[in-house]
Amino acid sequence: MVSEGNSLLLYNGRVTGLGEAARGATAVLVIDGRIRAVGGDEPVRADAPRGVPAVDLAGKAVVPGFIDSHLHLINFGVYLQRLDLMGVKSLAELVRKVAERHRSMPAGDWLIGRGWDQDLFAEKRYPTRQDLDAVAPDRPAALTRACGHVMAVNSEALRRAGVGAQTPDPAGGQIDRDAAGEPTGILRERAMGLVSRFIPKPSAKELEPALRAAVGRALAAGVTGVHSDMDISNDVIGDLLATDLRTGSGDDHVKIGSVKMFADGSLGASTAALSEPYSDNPGNRGIPVVSPEQMKENVLRAHRAGMQVAVHAIGDLAIAMTLDAYEAALSGAPRPNHRHRVIHCQIMRPEQFARFARLGVVADIQPKFITTDMRWAERRVGPERVRTSYAWRTFLDHGVHCAGGSDCPVEPLDPALGLYSVVTREDLDGQPRGGWLPEQKLTAEEALSLFTLGGAYAAFEENDKGSIEPGKLGDLVVLDRDPTAIPGEALKDLRVEMTVVGGRVAFRRD
Repeated sequence: MVSEGNSLLLYNGRVTGLGEAARGATAVLVIDGRIRAVGGDEPVRADAPRGVPAVDLAGKAVVPGFIDSHLHLINFGVYLQRLDLMGVKSLAELVRKVAERHRSMPAGDWLIGRGWDQDLFAEKRYPTRQDLDAVAPDRPAALTRACGHVMAVNSEALRRAGVGAQTPDPAGGQIDRDAAGEPTGILRERAMGLVSRFIPKPSAKELEPALRAAVGRALAAGVTGVHSDMDISNDVIGDLLATDLRTGSGDDHVKIGSVKMFADGSLGASTAALSEPYSDNPGNRGIPVVSPEQMKENVLRAHRAGMQVAVHAIGDLAIAMTLDAYEAALSGAPRPNHRHRVIHCQIMRPEQFARFARLGVVADIQPKFITTDMRWAERRVGPERVRTSYAWRTFLDHGVHCAGGSDCPVEPLDPALGLYSVVTREDLDGQPRGGWLPEQKLTAEEALSLFTLGGAYAAFEENDKGSIEPGKLGDLVVLDRDPTAIPGEALKDLRVEMTVVGGRVAFRRD
């Protein structure tokens, strides 16, 4: 059910609003899209104009609308229409799924999938073109790893792209090769573009239902605000800056956010750029996808134009390169309150936390990652570096503003799983007991703030979103329980009963 108006009274609940006005409150009144009153049932109901729809919450909890600070909304919608390989446990299972999809598709169409993770496979190896050729020999197939930084393709895809033994690695990318120098079918980072540019792009007609499906999933998860990707190349930066669009342009529904750039790949794919070699692959330090000089130039252009910048940087080398670019830009063109962001910031050097704080850089983190990464992170970087990895408590202790996101479709679009990961630092089976690197746990209140006020701050919207206070937008979520008053292990099972966006009921559980 979706309400037609943008005024609403919620009462007989438990308000957990992260603001002083919400302490002990049981009712919230939204008029014309903004919160008018927060408090006890009697005074708030007395303040409600005649005819405002009222909902008896029967003791359920009200929290600020969740804000996902980093996800790929359109890609998620498209992903829902393609071959889902998330959670596949073996190459044999992957090949079986590819064969099933191949048989059900029109001849000649590209077979596109996403979500595999070689660390989950019983065989503990990457898919090869031969694996895919065995079940889909006469159509191009391209299967992206869960992280989005590695692609497995078959021989027909390589043929159509003109990629062979003599094809050089592109800058910022790598073509895996066998002993004879032939491509294995694994393309890393910018090498994926050699094939992906030949994959037909979805039409606007196809994108609309994809976007609607993604938004529907977000609302059902209690997400009322998203910071969706605007991946942008160096070639496009100039075109963007030639327009009047800048960070903050727009309205309460859609705004221009940050310019996103990339510094490296992913830890799971061993392409995150590290200052020292991978512990489980001593000849590899990952792949910086841009030079330090180009990063500085790109950041400075966007910074001088008044844009917020958000850089994907996972490894400590990539993070150092990003912070260097931010510092150079701020030195050449000082600007207070820029709120430039580092997305992921997983493998940190001890001295980098204070540098985040000094430069005023926002840490844009994805807590759900640890439920996957804890299986192999120490193997990738060793016991010394892992102690300052995924270190959210250390960020907060240094006074760094942090925002919480999912990176969906890399991980599920469900803030409850993010809350659970932050508070317990256990996987979804409750392991390891007591949490992985437990000294980095956050409280439930801090976790809730990550996915509400943290996201609002990162988007310059803390005066409009992120807490339940008079004057702010009526973005609210009704949960079956108060996330700050239940055991941490119960957080992953929180149920969204209702999602309210600007005073309108956008989702209600039947």
